[in-house]
Amino acid sequence: MKKINFKIQQTGWFILLIFSLVQLTSCENDFRDPSSPDASKPPVIHSVSEATEDVAVTQGVLQGTYIIRGEYLGTLSKVYFNGYQAGFNPAFVTNNIAFVTVPVNAPYVGQANILRLETLGGAVEYDFSLLTIEEFTEETVDGVKLVHLFGGDFTDTSTVTFVSGSEENGNLVELPAEIVFVSETMVTVEVPDGVEQAFIYLATSRGAIAQSDSYGFSYSIYIDELHPEWTTSEWGGTHDLASTEVALGQYSIKSIREGWSGLTFLAPNIPFDEYDAITVSVYGTGAAGDSVTLAINDFDGAASHQPIELIPGEWNKVVIPLSDFYPNGGEPSTIFRLDFQESSNTGLSQYIFYVDDFGFL
Repeated sequence: MKKINFKIQQTGWFILLIFSLVQLTSCENDFRDPSSPDASKPPVIHSVSEATEDVAVTQGVLQGTYIIRGEYLGTLSKVYFNGYQAGFNPAFVTNNIAFVTVPVNAPYVGQANILRLETLGGAVEYDFSLLTIEEFTEETVDGVKLVHLFGGDFTDTSTVTFVSGSEENGNLVELPAEIVFVSETMVTVEVPDGVEQAFIYLATSRGAIAQSDSYGFSYSIYIDELHPEWTTSEWGGTHDLASTEVALGQYSIKSIREGWSGLTFLAPNIPFDEYDAITVSVYGTGAAGDSVTLAINDFDGAASHQPIELIPGEWNKVVIPLSDFYPNGGEPSTIFRLDFQESSNTGLSQYIFYVDDFGFL
């Protein structure tokens, strides 16, 4: 699968790099055209290509850079994507070619899908839609894990692929997802089996490919089962590592606690500086205001242990930066223990909560 990084900033060094690249391709003769711009005729667009691989497309992504080929482009003065003006460098414009970058704020849904060029000789419009992934959410329905992608314009979605690793490192994995639903602003897919961490690539029949933020974990502790290098312990209660009660996914951990007791995860000395955050989903069964505290390294006295709300009857997914545990510095070299301590302080004899999708980002 072709991979393109669409999170490109409009900086001079990138444009210079692209210019150097295309000089080695079919653009070379276009930039060496010695003829003067013809200001008497309106511009003509023959094609628009994605700049990195010079592939013709009729849809672009926000912040993507594109090559416009045509005629009478030399006096180009304005470029619009769906009515939103884009900047461009006149140094990279000739009679037959222009480089433009789609603005990050260009509208992409509910639009006429028009690329418009204006020159001294007139204007031209070209059918060209825009694509972006704003965010995604997760949901489990009847045991099937789904991801909902939000953004647009998703109308012409053809494939969604979960990609991890890289060709350079020899660990590239590309897993196609089954598409469940498509609208202009949302696409729902089933998460392929075996995915822990990946980037989601959405491709359209118009040639555009958008990439999501990272999905899943860099290192999982519990996804339907406990990581084989980890063990669990506890005090003041019991737990079940393969609970099917009110769980997210196929299994979750059911934790039955006395007040201020805890569920313990013992780690194989995870390097603290290797990951950015901890993420976990918890499910509450008690009252509003119930909570657990996530503690690090056997309640390290130098750490700021983090409260997590237990929402009755709902999964609450939280992401806690590791830096939050040590806001004043003094981070340890490794993580060897994590505890979920019941902390509701209501005096009840029993509290039940569930833990799932637990790991490092």
